[in-house]
Amino acid sequence: MRQLAFALLLGCVAAATGCRDKQPAPPAPKAAEPAGPVFRLHFAGLNHIATNASSAKLHSLLNSPEAVAARKQVHDRLAVTLPGTLFGTTAASTNTSALLRSLLDELAASKFLFEAHDAQGASWMLTIFLDASQRAQWSTNLWQAVGSKPVALPAMGAGTSAWSAKTAANDLLTVASFEDCLMVSKSAPGTPLPASPAPGKHPALSANLVDLTADLSRLQAALDLPKAVAWPRLSVSVTAKGDALRSEATLTFANTAPWQLAAFRLPTNSVRDPLISFTAMQGFGGWLARLPEFKEWELKSAPNQFFTWARSDVPYNLLAAAPMPDASNTVVRAAPHALHTLGTNIVRAGVGRIAFTTNRTEIGWVGMPILVPFVRPAPESGDDFLLFGSMAGIIPHGPNTNPPPAELLNQFLPRTNLVYYDWEITEAKLAQWVPILQLTAMLSANPSFPGAAAANQWLRSVSPKLGNTITEVTAFSPTELKAVRRSDLGLTAIELTLLSRWLDNPAFPALAYPTNAMPGLPALPGGAPKQSGK
Repeated sequence: MRQLAFALLLGCVAAATGCRDKQPAPPAPKAAEPAGPVFRLHFAGLNHIATNASSAKLHSLLNSPEAVAARKQVHDRLAVTLPGTLFGTTAASTNTSALLRSLLDELAASKFLFEAHDAQGASWMLTIFLDASQRAQWSTNLWQAVGSKPVALPAMGAGTSAWSAKTAANDLLTVASFEDCLMVSKSAPGTPLPASPAPGKHPALSANLVDLTADLSRLQAALDLPKAVAWPRLSVSVTAKGDALRSEATLTFANTAPWQLAAFRLPTNSVRDPLISFTAMQGFGGWLARLPEFKEWELKSAPNQFFTWARSDVPYNLLAAAPMPDASNTVVRAAPHALHTLGTNIVRAGVGRIAFTTNRTEIGWVGMPILVPFVRPAPESGDDFLLFGSMAGIIPHGPNTNPPPAELLNQFLPRTNLVYYDWEITEAKLAQWVPILQLTAMLSANPSFPGAAAANQWLRSVSPKLGNTITEVTAFSPTELKAVRRSDLGLTAIELTLLSRWLDNPAFPALAYPTNAMPGLPALPGGAPKQSGK
């Protein structure tokens, strides 16, 4: 009923706006977009997490002093950018930001649903469940902050109120207060009203902590996603199970995807304990072979399986392997292309050089501190795997006397419908990823991680409390993948590291960091890239 009433209010607003203003020329016809929101996010709210016995650990991770400081930093920065999102203004006044800032803590604490109806953000709706005093405060603050004279709308029942106003970008902002929620929407002129969901089916009524849907194909341009991928529709739900979170996701593709699945074939002599992470994936060979970037290497075959792992005894060493027939000769054939293409770009950036070491049949990026990324034949008896890593020279030699635990291998080796399997000790992986990304940032035009920044401090504080994270993705049908994850925070170590870096971005919520003029490393003796056999 709330959605129906709000839709009627929006209809009244659109009609009233048309009466007041001169009618514009009819817009040019547009291609019809698929029905339904392009993005939808439901969050149960921090208050729910605090009172839900099943999410006690999550509550402690999200409400430590470091977490509160990180949340304050995010809200302070959002208050500066929100006027542009809500009102179309290019610069926010101190008063406008202050009016919005006071609402953000309530938004994080409360149950809410956000829906975007187009990829450009021209039409969206926020439904937030608040008590009467909170609804009144939100309406008052938005009324004062909008920057133009709002128009009161007819009440839709006892205890309801609504108003609308034109923004600086000539969009329509509408705010309606109902018996238990506030609805805020923005719509562009001429934008069709969103359809109201069926009674009882509204995602805001979900018992999950998080529900998310995203039409990635429609968001491809807005998110700058690679064009070579036929992006699916994504749906995610997160629930609390004991002390852990269970995340379930479905990826639905418009067309049949030619998954090339088989039993995994592990590089048994390369993967060795003591492991802190292991990943196996497959099914991507056909897509990889079609990429122009891959074709440039002129390899005889495209690998269809890929494995990555890390060990606890070598802090910076990440290793990976991919099946490749005649691996030694493959590296030799790839060396000239690596020296020319990669070497030219790296020399231009002033960060080391590419070298081909003939006596190890190894292509390496040398000249950086600590890290020496490389590719070489894996130490497998059939010479049929390529080995990649972050530290050349630290690779296994001799027979494998420390194979991975059988319990780990049994999770994925027998399964032929498994597309992706990932296991990690998240605390140990954070201790590996944070310094690696910090080091790579130091060697780039982007600034390094702000060590004292709030999100980074939060990540340091929660790291010792994080256990195993396990993710499985299976091919449920030719057009559908299903993923399940068990974790403490819903994210893996690399995802948490990138999240903290984004939240600490001085330009947040922008994804890209502002660039610095970095001097790069001193020039290495020997000048241009060259082959080295000694």
